[in-house]
Amino acid sequence: MFRFTFVVLLYCILLFQIRFCYFQDRSESSKPCACICDSALEVGVFEDNLVDENPSTTKQAPVNRPLSCMEATAASNKSGVYKIQIPQLKLPSVDVYCDDDTDGGGWLVFQRRVTYKENFYRDWKSYQEGFGDVNESFWFGLDKLHVLTSTCEHEMYIKLRKRNGEEYYVKYTKFRIGSESESYALKELGNCSGTAGDSLIRGHLGTKFSAIDRDNDKHRGWHCAYYFRSGWWFHNCYFSNLNGLYLATKKYGINWNSIENEVPLAFSEMMMRPKQSCWRQLMKQKLNRVV
Repeated sequence: MFRFTFVVLLYCILLFQIRFCYFQDRSESSKPCACICDSALEVGVFEDNLVDENPSTTKQAPVNRPLSCMEATAASNKSGVYKIQIPQLKLPSVDVYCDDDTDGGGWLVFQRRVTYKENFYRDWKSYQEGFGDVNESFWFGLDKLHVLTSTCEHEMYIKLRKRNGEEYYVKYTKFRIGSESESYALKELGNCSGTAGDSLIRGHLGTKFSAIDRDNDKHRGWHCAYYFRSGWWFHNCYFSNLNGLYLATKKYGINWNSIENEVPLAFSEMMMRPKQSCWRQLMKQKLNRVV
């Protein structure tokens, strides 16, 4: 009874904290979610160490990890690696990199290109499951992207940097990936804003994902993923290809053509975040599971 009461109270406090922080100034010039508390609510750690009067009950009690980066970073307000739960995949936890410094924070990074060490010219299974190091270059995995974005509404933010150091960004008001039976099609993007311009809605929205061993593009003569050494939502073939060869020349590299046509970039990072109605829904689901 003590555990039940305390956990419910803990999550009510956390829900209030997230709700309060969400409506703070979310501009780049101010630090979002800077809620002042005398002590941090490290929920996952607390539940790991919570001791009940009945030892057998403690051993059997499940650990309630955060369901999103919005929740995971609510107490610390720090970017870094966190463990979250994706209940639909029936995994104890998943390591994710959360960006809490960009546009209000709470972003789950699902793609990053920062060095040549990670090979992105991979097969369908690799892109499906994910690969790489979440602290460096990596791909989160199409299965996980589908589950998270189909649960409730998400938005997406992309950071880009040229070789000369110039930085760009683009934000999409929606982001949803189809199921495996739909070949993880890029289903929704909403509207976009930012300095990078759009290179996804045009030419990629609605397209299926392709990899070296799975040709789902619409080009009649080429297998785009094979030709451009990448896994991506190719159509005929691309306006963007952020999984291209690292620091390759011209059309084979990491490209976002609305910045500069076929001029490879040195860095890319794709992130997603549950929208307001979505994280409220996630928190309700979490409280129901605790009960």
